[in-house]
Amino acid sequence: MIAVAPCGATNWLSGFASGEGCFLVDIYKSSTSRLREAVKLKFKITQHIRDALLMESLITYFGCGNYYFHVVLRTGDLVVQKYSDIIPFFNKYPILGIKSKDFEDFKQVVELMKSNTHKTPEGLDKIREIKSGMNRGRSW
Repeated sequence: MIAVAPCGATNWLSGFASGEGCFLVDIYKSSTSRLREAVKLKFKITQHIRDALLMESLITYFGCGNYYFHVVLRTGDLVVQKYSDIIPFFNKYPILGIKSKDFEDFKQVVELMKSNTHKTPEGLDKIREIKSGMNRGRSW
C-alpha cells in the first residue's frame, strides 16, 4: 500500500507520473480462464538505468512495486500490478493533464474487474474498448 508523506514529494511524484508514467491494461491469452483470455493491470514508469537508484527508492517509499532492467535498451521499469496500491495515491494526489484521462479509464477497468464483469464476453469487449482509447490510442 502506498504511504502518504507529509511533504510535497507526493505532489512531485504525481507530476513525474504524468510525464513518465503509464497506466496499462493487458489482455492476454490464458488457458485457465473460461474465455481463454484474462486481464492484468499495471502502472509503469520507465527511466534510463542511470536512474535505477531513484526507481528503487520509489519502491521503498511506496512499499510496493518491482524494478526490472532491460539491459539492451538500457532502461528500467518500476511496475506496480496491484491496483489497490496505486488508486488511492492518485485519487489523493491527482495527475493533471491528458494522463488523468488514462487514469480515469484505468479506474473504469478496475471497477469492471472488481465486479467480475471482465470474466464475461461483454465485459471483456468493454475493457477492449476502454483500452483502445488509452495512452497512444487517445484522440486529442
